[in-house]
Amino acid sequence: METQLAIQERDLELVVSEKTLGSLTTNAKQIRDIVMVNLPKYDISNYNDDNIDQAKKDKAALNKAAKTLNAKRLEIEKEFMKPFIEFKDVVNDTVKLIGECSAKIDAVVKQNEQQYKEKKKVNIKTYFDGMNTNLVDFNKVFKQEWLNKTASMKSVCSDIDAIFAKVDNELSTLRGFGEDFDVLRTYYMDTLNITSTIQYANRLKEQRERARAAEEARIKSEQEKQQAEEDRKAVEAEQVKSRPVNPFAMAEQKTNEQSSFVGQSKVQYPELLTRAFKVTTTRELIIALGDFMNEKGIDFDKIEL
Repeated sequence: METQLAIQERDLELVVSEKTLGSLTTNAKQIRDIVMVNLPKYDISNYNDDNIDQAKKDKAALNKAAKTLNAKRLEIEKEFMKPFIEFKDVVNDTVKLIGECSAKIDAVVKQNEQQYKEKKKVNIKTYFDGMNTNLVDFNKVFKQEWLNKTASMKSVCSDIDAIFAKVDNELSTLRGFGEDFDVLRTYYMDTLNITSTIQYANRLKEQRERARAAEEARIKSEQEKQQAEEDRKAVEAEQVKSRPVNPFAMAEQKTNEQSSFVGQSKVQYPELLTRAFKVTTTRELIIALGDFMNEKGIDFDKIEL
């Protein structure tokens, strides 16, 4: 329904029925001329320590004259501007009243536009959900300009179709990464950026290769350690075979076996024996034998041969 406006633009055309400009007649210019003629008399070169009191009087007189002149100017200005100020206030009040009314109408217009956009967004979302086989997040692809009245639903649906086609194509590209597809699909659906997703895929591949290389290196190191340990034990076994039997080691073993029966009611102490014998072996083993007997507290005497 078309509304006939009560206020027409032509009704608000400002018309000045009477104005008089430049009709203020004063003696301001004559006063200025008098001042300009007489100011040289007040040149600072005319004052010194001898007439400093006169300098103070002249300064006070000049200040008083300037103050009186400016006060009169303000008085005349206020009287002269009174009609214009009244005119300005009336126009400002009128503009304010019009603005307040326009603001109320603007609120109705914006509410109508908002309702239109909300309804259109619902229609767009309905179409989007019906075509969304890949579960694309609506908020990630939504464009605010789709809600403009200049954007037809046909063009909006065409944009949505193009988005879904792009997603299908880029997901097909990601399937080429095989075992990482599920992870890459999640990453892609969050960003909808095929370039960054491929970069992420390359990082996953590099991390997996580094992990595989580290695991292979660890296994190799463990195998080398195990082989070295086996070789060491084999060498020690050969060395044991080549050494003469140490009777003291056997005696120590028997002593340890006898001490294991501490839990019995009567403790049995080993019998002390004295035996002399001559040993023939290398210097290193002779020293080792002496160290062993010292360590075990065996009392022995060196016999000079």
